[in-house]
Amino acid sequence: MLAFLALALGSGGGALAQETDSVSLQLTPSRDSGVSGTATLTDVGEGVRVELNMRGLPEAGIEHINHFHAGGSCTADRAGNVAPATIPLKTIVAKEDGTGSGTKTLEGVTLNSLFDPGKDRYIALHSEVEEGQGVPPVISCSDVVEAAGRGAVSTTLPESGGPRPAMLLAAAALLSLGAAAGVVGLVRRGS
Repeated sequence: MLAFLALALGSGGGALAQETDSVSLQLTPSRDSGVSGTATLTDVGEGVRVELNMRGLPEAGIEHINHFHAGGSCTADRAGNVAPATIPLKTIVAKEDGTGSGTKTLEGVTLNSLFDPGKDRYIALHSEVEEGQGVPPVISCSDVVEAAGRGAVSTTLPESGGPRPAMLLAAAALLSLGAAAGVVGLVRRGS
């Protein structure tokens, strides 16, 4: 039991990152766009496949660039503090029904590197590119933040400080159970 406890306490977020090979992020509307969707990131061995499925796109046939931004968050972007785009993704073309999708494999990248807690990143989908206008504003966004358990990823930073407090709580519970079992064993021996 102590070996398990040491492993749980020492593993931090890194062990969680290896439990699952796929993560889904929810992109939420920015600037009252009504555009939302899902980004599914899957470890495919040689890299990470990023699949975007969007809905609420305003006009059919319009191309929407999207990519990872580094050094910022959706909240900062919505406030006008745009971080640099670092990893381009597949351009999405809006369909008649307002949906659009795109898939790209990022070679030489791992889920662990994308969800590095020391790096702020977000995925942004931009409005229509207009020639000579520069990079268009973000219309849908998701922070790339690992949630405890890795089965899901939140779109906001966890108030708990990440998975370590949850693991410490679980470790404390295991210690309490072990102590209770020890007391019961001593009481039985004394009887």
